[in-house]
Amino acid sequence: MPKINYNWSKVVAGDIISFVYKNKKGSRLRRTILVLDPKRDNLLHGIQLEVSNIPTNPEIKKILKTAGDTKIVDENKKVYRVALDGSAKDTYKKLKSLIKRHGIYRTYKYDVARKSQVSLEDLKLPIGFIKEIKNEN
Repeated sequence: MPKINYNWSKVVAGDIISFVYKNKKGSRLRRTILVLDPKRDNLLHGIQLEVSNIPTNPEIKKILKTAGDTKIVDENKKVYRVALDGSAKDTYKKLKSLIKRHGIYRTYKYDVARKSQVSLEDLKLPIGFIKEIKNEN
């Protein structure tokens, strides 16, 4: 999967990142999240979009559109980021119904997450949505 190596110190709200994090059973899984708050209370807050490169729900387009303005970081590698409309709290409120329906809000211990390599991750988005994004840029 195409991705762009990144640095934890550069992670900001709106980034779509991936990293490896253990689940409750101890399995190390690659998580792809839309970052809402990179380091509040020593926790990384985000919306889980994929686990092991498998989408966690069918409404990724709706999540990204509701969160803010999706921008292209690297068109060839299909890497995007979202310019969030407001604070992490505001974004959470806008996404609340989707979060409750799909159970996709996650927090990760920042110190544990940053032991893993972080990268800007590619997403499989509908072709029509990608065309919309290109016209906005």
